[in-house]
Amino acid sequence: MITETGKIIAIEQVQGETVARIECISKSACSSCHNQTNCGVGVVSKAFSDKSQYFEFPYKEGMKVDQFIELQISNGDLIKSASLIYLLPLFFFIGSALLIKSLFHVDEAILIVVSLLFATLGFLITRVVADKLFSNKQSKPIIATQFNK
Repeated sequence: MITETGKIIAIEQVQGETVARIECISKSACSSCHNQTNCGVGVVSKAFSDKSQYFEFPYKEGMKVDQFIELQISNGDLIKSASLIYLLPLFFFIGSALLIKSLFHVDEAILIVVSLLFATLGFLITRVVADKLFSNKQSKPIIATQFNK
């Protein structure tokens, strides 16, 4: 299970349902590394500060604004979603380049442009497939425990 701590910033009505809006702050892995001053990646990570991400979850009894909660997502769901998001567009990009190169004698610039168009198509298909796969309640992160800081 992957665990992240979030803070409830609002409880509001959305389409007739009560939802809790949760803010999670993504931290760079470089912030805990002892070599960040000597590493080029560490220098770049300092330039991009921690980013906030916002999620909406169904309200559960006892939730309060400014309360910290723990969110969990299973490793299987993480691997499925990461594979879908990264690999499908990559397969479209590489597959189209190999197919066009073997069937037609085209200039490299045209090959790159067509491959990028197919990668874009891969991203669009990924969006549709992800909406269908992850629309059910089982694949949503679990709100595990609630605690105050």
